[in-house]
Amino acid sequence: MTYVAITEYETRLHWQRGCGALLSGDRAPAIPLAGQPSELEGQWNPETLLVGAVEGRTLSAFLEEARALDVEVLFYQSSAVARRVDGPDGLPHYTDLIVRPHVAVRGEREAMLVRRIFDALPERCFPSSMLRLTPRIEPIIDIWDEQHAAALEEDRLYGRSWRFMGERAAGREP
Repeated sequence: MTYVAITEYETRLHWQRGCGALLSGDRAPAIPLAGQPSELEGQWNPETLLVGAVEGRTLSAFLEEARALDVEVLFYQSSAVARRVDGPDGLPHYTDLIVRPHVAVRGEREAMLVRRIFDALPERCFPSSMLRLTPRIEPIIDIWDEQHAAALEEDRLYGRSWRFMGERAAGREP
């Protein structure tokens, strides 16, 4: 029998009018999220989060391999950039996603091993190893009468937000 490890990651997104939203997860504090890079200064947007996820996954995969090869990493810092193009068909796609790690080790042997690790990472590391799928979207559509809409507007006016449990709104947080 083959052993397969399965890990689930879940986030929740709460729209906050306009183009803003609040992104939260089970093990991390919520962060404000903007719809587009130019909207809502000082907030993350999905495209930047994807670039950050690739950069973070590159670090994690590198450190795993370095530990396995007994390479002592003295310093690691990186930057990452992605170039998104909106094609003639209107569908956006990335043409480049570049991670630029800066690593320090003690000697030439370790430097050679680090080069080998980085040479192998693109095929084994996020997103190339993980994003070979098309998202499945399973919407829940509610029709709210005027009473529900008025209650939601009242909550918005008084700064109350909805708390999500599972797939459905479970009520207001105190």
